[in-house]
Amino acid sequence: MSIISPSEVTLLKLRRHPIVFFADSFVLVFLLALPPFVVFFMNITGAQLPNDGFIPVIVILCASIYYLYITLFLFYNFFIFFLDRWIVTSEHVIDIEQKTVFNRSVSKLELERIQDVTAETKGFMETLFNYGDVYIQTAGERERFVFKDVPSPQFVADIIVRAVDKLDKKGI
Repeated sequence: MSIISPSEVTLLKLRRHPIVFFADSFVLVFLLALPPFVVFFMNITGAQLPNDGFIPVIVILCASIYYLYITLFLFYNFFIFFLDRWIVTSEHVIDIEQKTVFNRSVSKLELERIQDVTAETKGFMETLFNYGDVYIQTAGERERFVFKDVPSPQFVADIIVRAVDKLDKKGI
């Protein structure tokens, strides 16, 4: 089943800016990866772990499990990042939000219900890398659609406003 009808034209397909994924995930992964390296370098500098029996095997097994969890965390964050997206067509705005691996929410908003579109860029990183939030105010059940951390938010807001204006001119 398709979300977009054949008569619609896709104007934009959006995801979060990649810098958001890297800033959130890789900094945390780097911090989580440090403790085993600290233990390893302590071992090199003379603070010896017991070297008899199964202790080295247990240490390697625990470190392997620890790194496996870090890798799974990274893949999980990438999965959520990659599957969250927004689609703007000539008739609708579609919000596809991947909440967990098996939990997805799809919201569809008709362009004629849009009352206001606001682009917001705040902070040094958002200004430097040109990403931010786009807020779409509606009169429907869900009062506000939010495009979080999208690239070029002002451009996205302009495209949506132009699509709404074009739809209004067709309806008149």
